[in-house]
Amino acid sequence: MTVDDGYEAVWPPLLPPLLSGCEVAADADPMAAAVRLAAGGGDPGAFVFGPAGDRLRFAITLAPEVPLERALQMAHTLMVAAGDSIGALTPPEVAVEYRWPTTVLVNGAEAGRVRLATSGSDPAAVPDWLVVGLDLQLFADGSFEPGDRPGQTSLYEEGSGPIPPSRLLESMSRHFLTWLRRWEEDGFRPVHDAWRARAEPTMTVGAAGFIGLDEDGRALLKGPAGTRADSLTAHLEEPGG
Repeated sequence: MTVDDGYEAVWPPLLPPLLSGCEVAADADPMAAAVRLAAGGGDPGAFVFGPAGDRLRFAITLAPEVPLERALQMAHTLMVAAGDSIGALTPPEVAVEYRWPTTVLVNGAEAGRVRLATSGSDPAAVPDWLVVGLDLQLFADGSFEPGDRPGQTSLYEEGSGPIPPSRLLESMSRHFLTWLRRWEEDGFRPVHDAWRARAEPTMTVGAAGFIGLDEDGRALLKGPAGTRADSLTAHLEEPGG
């Protein structure tokens, strides 16, 4: 779908003062660019985003002060922020849910995912940096007709209306900072409860059923061999990928 003058007029997005915006080219990956910034010693709070188009893509650089297992709760935090933002800007019939580990569902179909990269993979060690990002399909990309991709969708296909990408970026950045502040002040429990409230009702992960999240944000999965905890450390992107 081609954006109209309403999208052009409000670009680039106006971000909160705590975040520093950086737009990348259409053929560049904001996540990879943010990883390069973080790994190169850049200041935390860089908000790297792609140009307005069919997809909403951004990544945020962070400097954790807690062990990796806790730092990865930023994935839950961003998912909750995205859900709140979409919910605030779309009609009530546009329902947002979460599928473990990082998939964002709209009306039961996959519309996006949160991405994670960090300087290390030891759950007990404090990483030098962490990058959390989101890739969300706003419109059908033109290569498929609506209904030709079972299980996949876009916001527009689900009735969101033509939301300016800049408005979504602004909203998500503010919701993320609000939830980050709450995480810092009240711990993981509020984020945990908000994520769990939007979890896909009948979720399975491979052959295992999803039971819930533990206090650290790991998924509790019940399968033929019993119940196990699945950590987001198993779902990190390669720092250079």
